[in-house]
Amino acid sequence: MKKFLMSAMALTAVLIVPNAAMAADSAAADRAAAIRTCRAEIAAQAGLTVEDVRLDQARVRGTTVRVDLDVWRGSQLQNVRCDATRGEEPTIIAISPTIQTASAQ
Repeated sequence: MKKFLMSAMALTAVLIVPNAAMAADSAAADRAAAIRTCRAEIAAQAGLTVEDVRLDQARVRGTTVRVDLDVWRGSQLQNVRCDATRGEEPTIIAISPTIQTASAQ
């Protein structure tokens, strides 16, 4: 019985560990794609360069990625939140505050 239990645990570990690693790789890729998309969109709408839009943090959720960015306008900082779908080509769901509020002046 003890050998059977150990064999079952070893088999379970072999099957679960690769799936967890693939899920982590997928989440990291989705996170990176969402960051690129959000930075580019906010920079374009605000009339800034991508370097003026800096990553604060990003969180991967079930079907979305929430990206918090710092928009620098001269010496002033504006925090902007961007929600995007997960996937190879993320789609922006929402940007808050609206770009008119965060735009360069």
